[in-house]
Amino acid sequence: MSDNCPICDDAPGHHWLWRNDRLRVIDARDAEHPAFLRVIWNGHVREMTDLADADRDHLMHVVWQVERCVREIAQPDKINLGSLGNIVPHLHWHVVARWQDDAHFPGSIWSAKQRDGTPRPRVPAALWRATLLARLGLPTVAISDALTGAYEASDYAVALPEGETTVHVGAPSPALDRWLTTQKTACWALLCAANPWSARCDDDANRAAHTALRALLAQRGLPLLDAENRTTEAGWTEASLLCAGLTADEALRIGAAFGQNAVLTGDAGQPAVLRWCVHRVAG
Repeated sequence: MSDNCPICDDAPGHHWLWRNDRLRVIDARDAEHPAFLRVIWNGHVREMTDLADADRDHLMHVVWQVERCVREIAQPDKINLGSLGNIVPHLHWHVVARWQDDAHFPGSIWSAKQRDGTPRPRVPAALWRATLLARLGLPTVAISDALTGAYEASDYAVALPEGETTVHVGAPSPALDRWLTTQKTACWALLCAANPWSARCDDDANRAAHTALRALLAQRGLPLLDAENRTTEAGWTEASLLCAGLTADEALRIGAAFGQNAVLTGDAGQPAVLRWCVHRVAG
C-alpha cells in the first residue's frame, strides 16, 4: 500500500472480474474501447524486474490468459498489451482489443482520435468472469469472520405460490420441499447477482445484473421463484432468485460468474448449505 496511489486504493466492486492473493483483473472498458481489461499486481511495485521470478511468471501467465479471453469473446482485429506506469508507478498491464475502425486505430488508445469509432455492444461482466474462471479457476477473496457470520445468519426469503417462506443456512424447509415436489425435482439453488464481492453497487447496476441472472436461468427452462436475501443487523437486502433443478456445481459456477462470494443450495428434506464461490482468505 502506498499513500495517494489510486491503484493501491482501488476498492472491490462491479469492475473486479477475477482476483487472487497476488493480483486482480478489472474491467477498464469505456464507450470507445468495449474490450479493455487490466491486470494489476496487488503490491505497490514499480517494475517487472522488482518481482521474484515466480511472481513475474505468475503475473505473465495471467496476462496471457486474459489476452486469450479477450480474443475469444471480442474477436478483435488486434490485441494491444501495455505496461507503462509513467503516471501511476504501480505495476499493471493493459489488455486491449482493437479494431481497424475504432476511434484511435492504428495509434494507441491514448493517441489522438482518427475517427468516430464504430459502436460495439458491451459484453456483460458475467461473461468475462465466466471465461476467466474457466481458465484461471475460482478467485481468491478476503472474507472476514463478520462477513461469514452475516451470510450464515441471513434470512433467505422465498416467494412460494402459497406465500413467503424463509430459508436458513443449516435448516431444512418443509414449505420449499412441498413446492419442489410439484416441480418434480429434488435440488434447488438460491442465487444473487447484486453487489459483487459484497461491495455495494448502485441500484441501476444491481438491477441490470439481476435481470441478466434471471435471463440466464430462464434460458435453462428451470422453474424460478423471486427471493430476497436479508441481513437484519446490517439492514442489507438483495434481490435473488431460487431455481429448482439447478445442481450445486452449476450454482457455484453461475454465482462465481456474477461475482458472488457464496450461493445457497439444498436438496429436498436436507438442510440448506452455504457454498462458497471463492477461495477464502482471512479478511
